[in-house]
Amino acid sequence: MFIEPLSEGLPMAVLMVFTLIVCSFAILKLGKFLPSDRGREFAFQAEKSAGKKTSTGIIFISVFVAVTLIAVKLSWEIRFYIIAVFIEMMTGYLDDNSKKPWGELTKGLLDFAVASFIAVVYIMNNGTMIRLALFSTDIQIPVPILFFLIIVLNWVSINVTNITDGVDSLSARLGTVTLLSSMLAAVKLGTIGEMKPVYLVFLAVLFVYLYFNAIPSSHLMGDAGSRAMGVFISIALLKTGSPFLYIPFAFVFIADGASSLMKLSFIRYLKMKNFMKDIQTPLHDHYRKKIGWANEQAVTRFVLLQLIVSIVILLLI
Repeated sequence: MFIEPLSEGLPMAVLMVFTLIVCSFAILKLGKFLPSDRGREFAFQAEKSAGKKTSTGIIFISVFVAVTLIAVKLSWEIRFYIIAVFIEMMTGYLDDNSKKPWGELTKGLLDFAVASFIAVVYIMNNGTMIRLALFSTDIQIPVPILFFLIIVLNWVSINVTNITDGVDSLSARLGTVTLLSSMLAAVKLGTIGEMKPVYLVFLAVLFVYLYFNAIPSSHLMGDAGSRAMGVFISIALLKTGSPFLYIPFAFVFIADGASSLMKLSFIRYLKMKNFMKDIQTPLHDHYRKKIGWANEQAVTRFVLLQLIVSIVILLLI
């Protein structure tokens, strides 16, 4: 029996509790079959992650996909987005567990294919009108430009979310704040629609994962989780009708993850070997290694910063 997308009260509560129970059971029973983490090369304190169960994303994202596709009545547009999340989960899982890690070109082409698919689905179902929420203004964007911007949004979101997943619970906590902010913005803008149960199911599986990922963690989401969460965040912001809200609602993701991307790009492509030489990236490593923050301090302060930014923006919408 489907749960109607606009149902209020008890059906939504039942859906969320059901998801929490199913996801908890799945991780408890299937977690023992997950591979063990080998520790990220060059990452600060990577040895602390070695031996923990990783790729937990394949469990909690699979629960999200199954519950939303089976239990919730959704349009084909939203179902296509959920399929895109599943594809990103699988690419992350296969890369995580490949004997030889996939090259940047392979992952980039796969991300481009998924992002292009999302862009086509979005434009066909929503048109090219975008709302600038902070200015209460709607703008029409030409199809080629919007198509390009959606690809950029997806690429950035996937990569910065993946890079930020280097400290227990940081990426998942930030993802929770970003998704809650997006959901509240959609409510204020009147665009929540059938995305409401989808938000609730994704948040439910994230809450369960956070239980196992709390410092010191026993499970890591791996690329299977971080890449899927990144693409879901981009979809969620797109469906608010005001995708530029991604910038403030994912401010800490962008600052943390983009610092690594920018440093690597300047050194590799512009041959600026001294660029940001005194800053270790991503920034969560800099503050832990150079400033001396404990893991919990780094996570709490990063999340608090994102909460402050999100609350201010929500008050301005």
